[in-house]
Amino acid sequence: MSKSAVSFPAALTRIIVVLFGVAVVARQIAVPMLLRSAGSDGVSPTAWVTLLAPLFFLWALWAASDVFARMHRGDAFGPAMVRGLRDIGGGLMLGAFAAIVVQPSLIFLIGNGFREMRGVQLDFDVENVTLALVGLVLVLLARYGRELQSKLDAFV
Repeated sequence: MSKSAVSFPAALTRIIVVLFGVAVVARQIAVPMLLRSAGSDGVSPTAWVTLLAPLFFLWALWAASDVFARMHRGDAFGPAMVRGLRDIGGGLMLGAFAAIVVQPSLIFLIGNGFREMRGVQLDFDVENVTLALVGLVLVLLARYGRELQSKLDAFV
């Protein structure tokens, strides 16, 4: 019996990414409609800034689906798997950075009309710091795996 082309975890992860992506876009479309019906001008530009972190997190999930597919095919821990782990870690770290530093700072700047920026606005919370550290662990694990693989290749 042959294996299917895409594993169940990979397919499920891709479906989740698509559903979350649609939900994020739908939220950005629905909120202006609700605000307009309430008499507001619509959504401020800061609402679009809040999409940065979720986009990076969705990218990390898509990279995870690729890793699941490679594992299902039985691919060895090689350059493709290392790249997948690095992409997952990078997406998590960039998403956490966007949520902690970029989004709060841009929201502050847009809110005051880009007139002043005294310091950097930070929004530390446990979830984003945890995601950043998990991303860092994955990037370092990918680096260690690449170095170990090159040592094994040199040995053989």
